[in-house]
Amino acid sequence: MKIKILSTSSWRYATLLLCALAAVQCSDNAEESIMPEPPYESRWYYSYDAESVLTAADFSIDGFIPYTLGSAGDTLFVANNADSSLLVIDANSERVLRTVKQWSFNGEQHRFESTIEAIVPSGDRLYVAERQSRIHCFSLSSWEYVGCIGNGNWWNDVFQAQAATAVNGFVFARDKDGKISLYRETDVTPENYQNVRRYCQSAGIGATNNNFATHCMRLDGQGHILLTDYNNKQIYTLDAEKAVNMENGASIDIAELTLTPDFAPTGMDITPDFYFVAGGNRAINIYDRTKKAWTKKLESIRGYTFSQPTCVQALSDSVLWISDLHKDKHSLVKLVVHKNEIREYVHENTTKVLPHETRSSDELFIALRTLEIEENPEI
Repeated sequence: MKIKILSTSSWRYATLLLCALAAVQCSDNAEESIMPEPPYESRWYYSYDAESVLTAADFSIDGFIPYTLGSAGDTLFVANNADSSLLVIDANSERVLRTVKQWSFNGEQHRFESTIEAIVPSGDRLYVAERQSRIHCFSLSSWEYVGCIGNGNWWNDVFQAQAATAVNGFVFARDKDGKISLYRETDVTPENYQNVRRYCQSAGIGATNNNFATHCMRLDGQGHILLTDYNNKQIYTLDAEKAVNMENGASIDIAELTLTPDFAPTGMDITPDFYFVAGGNRAINIYDRTKKAWTKKLESIRGYTFSQPTCVQALSDSVLWISDLHKDKHSLVKLVVHKNEIREYVHENTTKVLPHETRSSDELFIALRTLEIEENPEI
């Protein structure tokens, strides 16, 4: 059975008709009380829109290849692979507030010398890991340069960090060989520039990433760090608390929580209900945290078809930004999640469908068995 969501004009006509009938009924039965709405059960389905698709033309810049993403409040950070720069974007106005490409420190000019692999806000700081074995630190309030972990040599304390996060006063970095290195945030100072020592290092997790496939580390809000591994098609769960107190070479992988999807995961982000994971299957894949199952694969959403979605950044549980690295796209996509209600009345053979505002101008068909939108229903 399928339920058809009426177009805007149809809804308005139906609403006016119901209002007119209600007015007549009230005039004929003025002394009767208004009957309450009969009891119903709510069922929910989700729909997805591309509210914005941003390219170089939207930012008035010559080259734009969006890659790694990060955010702090309504500020979106985007690594631009076209020129190894960091774009600071107001997510509301979709304007570039600042471009960080080079900076002055100790009387010298510095710049990103390789691809930006991770962007990690932590309090008033922003850590930016680049492939050339450096993790830079900037002040978010003044954009002054605070310091650097690593000196650019892979045999030093940073081994080509390819994913990172920050929690419990430490920066966690996924090294090229799969080990997790920890660095104290308090050690990152101007005086300690390129001399920050590694606090400790875990055993190897996942495959050695010789091909520099995109990896990602995200906090799940439950004391864990989720780590994607493109080469092994795994998403690992790491114990952040154990890592802070571990001995060198200890394992911090919680093996029983490892996910093994049928695609190669790259970037991901986490909301209270879902994991949104980009992968080698040209889709955004959704994992339901309650059901503990992969429930949706978004190859297309309203207004956009993905070609090479790579990194994901959630600004809220309903707004996510996706970088599409495909050479024909080079796009930054704003994905909006809509939670929609279907009311099934207990004492009536009636179903009411409440569409969200964006889609209310169209006709949709919902399969009641799956609560999924059907693009080409058999009516």
